[in-house]
Amino acid sequence: METVLSIRLDSELVRRLDEEAARVKVSRSEFIRETLRGSLRRRRASAYDALAPYAGIMAGPPDLSANRKYLAGMGQKKRT
Repeated sequence: METVLSIRLDSELVRRLDEEAARVKVSRSEFIRETLRGSLRRRRASAYDALAPYAGIMAGPPDLSANRKYLAGMGQKKRT
């Protein structure tokens, strides 16, 4: 089911919208729909989703993130 939605845009935003829609050769409506879909997809992704491809590729102690002994002295060395 589709819903018609009315929004108010200032003239500068309409100008930029028209330029971008013309650049990618789609209608205003299609450009807005695709932009919203992309924005909502990015907002839904969690940190785990973003880092999942890298999970398990490092070698090291299994408790690295939970054991405080690995943090000893961290931040103590001055930068030169």
